[in-house]
Amino acid sequence: PYDDDTKSEQTYYSMMETLLLGPCLRLAETRVEAIKEGKSVAKYFESLEDGTETKETIKPKIDEEVNAAKEVGLNFNVLCFIWLFDVGVTQQSASAGKYRTPMGVPKFLNRCLGMNLPRQKLMTEHFLKHLEKEISLAKRAGEYDQGIKTVSGHSVVIDKPRSFCFRGLEAKDECVLLYKVKADRGMNSETALQIYNEGKGLEGETDNGPTTASTGGLFGGGGQRRGIVSGFYIDRRQDIFKEVPRMFLIINQGRTSGKCVVIRPNEGKKTYSKEWVKDKLLHGAAMLSLCTDVPQAVETWNREFNLADRPSSERYQRYCYGRHEERFVFGGSIVPVLNKIMVSANHSGTTLLTEDMTMPSIVRVEPSGKSQQPQAEMANESSEDGEDTTKSSTTAINGSDSAAAPAVGQKVAHEMLGSSIFRGVITEYKGDGTNGGNHRATYVTRFTDGCNIEMNTAEVENAKQLFEAEVGKLVGKAKMPRADASSIDRRTAVDSTTQSATRRPILAEGEEKDTEEYERIFEEEYDGEVPNILVGLEFPKRLLHWFSQSANNHIQIPYWEFVLRKLAEKLLEEGEKSSRELLNLEKAEQYMSK
Repeated sequence: PYDDDTKSEQTYYSMMETLLLGPCLRLAETRVEAIKEGKSVAKYFESLEDGTETKETIKPKIDEEVNAAKEVGLNFNVLCFIWLFDVGVTQQSASAGKYRTPMGVPKFLNRCLGMNLPRQKLMTEHFLKHLEKEISLAKRAGEYDQGIKTVSGHSVVIDKPRSFCFRGLEAKDECVLLYKVKADRGMNSETALQIYNEGKGLEGETDNGPTTASTGGLFGGGGQRRGIVSGFYIDRRQDIFKEVPRMFLIINQGRTSGKCVVIRPNEGKKTYSKEWVKDKLLHGAAMLSLCTDVPQAVETWNREFNLADRPSSERYQRYCYGRHEERFVFGGSIVPVLNKIMVSANHSGTTLLTEDMTMPSIVRVEPSGKSQQPQAEMANESSEDGEDTTKSSTTAINGSDSAAAPAVGQKVAHEMLGSSIFRGVITEYKGDGTNGGNHRATYVTRFTDGCNIEMNTAEVENAKQLFEAEVGKLVGKAKMPRADASSIDRRTAVDSTTQSATRRPILAEGEEKDTEEYERIFEEEYDGEVPNILVGLEFPKRLLHWFSQSANNHIQIPYWEFVLRKLAEKLLEEGEKSSRELLNLEKAEQYMSK
């Protein structure tokens, strides 16, 4: 470089110096010797111009020099380094700086448009190939969905949630739901073996060399320090693990990843750095040994998987806990009260949102294929039972001959103005003559709104069926007692398009004043369906201290319960209506509307 070189020329020289004296030093030295010997491409073209060489004699010589350069380091990555420099993409410009954000994918692709078309094609194909590989590795490691954790395992079941109406009169139909998720976090041997076979496909891309195996019968020695071999591993410390040896499945993600997937029969799949795996598992206190007999490894895996069939709070041997865990996820209408939930989660006592406060995780729960089946069957059974109850109750109401001809005393219903349904009873039967030899009957019905309506046989049959259907809705969906559902002693108007379950507080009348579990004051029975996929908030699994007035001491409660209780306590201080108060107000509104 010269002093009068432009800044762009100086930058180019700097790039070439870094490239040729760094990763391509051997290539640079080889090419310098070739140039001294007159074997440069430029020298061959000069020979072609002056006629001392022909195309036929030059081409084999150039091919020979290209192959020699490839052997000492010339590859596609070196060409990309130069091509990207030509469009302004350097290591410095692509990295983050004090006033510069790192180059993103859109900007990178936009810079690639500055290349000629053949280079664009090669560069984009190279980029997409590596992108697909990174996505595949991330999915295999369970890290693809950044920001959202997926609750997975051998089986996952979502239980019927608890429902809390925290917004009072402002939104009395919106509830925060607390779901209990039962997860079997373990992994059976069939799934582990499938992952093992998939991991074998990465062996050609791993960063390990040959692995020596120490003597030890079925189980060989651990991998060499320089690499990690994908496979089943065993912890052979029998003085610690007396019930069954600890089993591991370790999958090396290859040269392009610094991670390994570590799988246990009782804990499922987790991701750790390669250094952690080497230091803590292969060369730490564990000194795991590579299993050379896969069928024997699978048999040992099954033994530990079966021993782990217990709650995650129980141990089946030292350092080994059960695979069944319970998690609690907030869902429903949480956005309107999200700020209050976050403030309630701050156990330091301040009402401000601070950076050091505990933040919940966003989790996605996808029940396993058969995990929801029992609940669905229960729902179907309850629905069928409800239908049977409806049928039996209406049969009892209208008599055993409800399917026969209408009679005085049978109950009917009539839709008014397209929405309101009034109940009534057949009060009189009279005939009004004959028509073509067929006796035509007329029935007089009296409804709760005070009106009398004459109906023919077909109209009365429809009215009886409507009454039975409405009783079925109230008994099956609103859980109303049969006697109340079939009563016509009072005027009752029901909107057929907006029928909803009656609000049912958890606490009975008067219990609100005696409970310390403030969240139960806002809790109601939940009659909705369990979702197929749940996305919500989950707080850390740890215990917090809560002062109990009845015990006159601090007690420990789970984090999720702490959040609920603190939120409910704050709402009570603000004068928010409880579930019982909302029910009483709704009853008063219904009474006034009659």
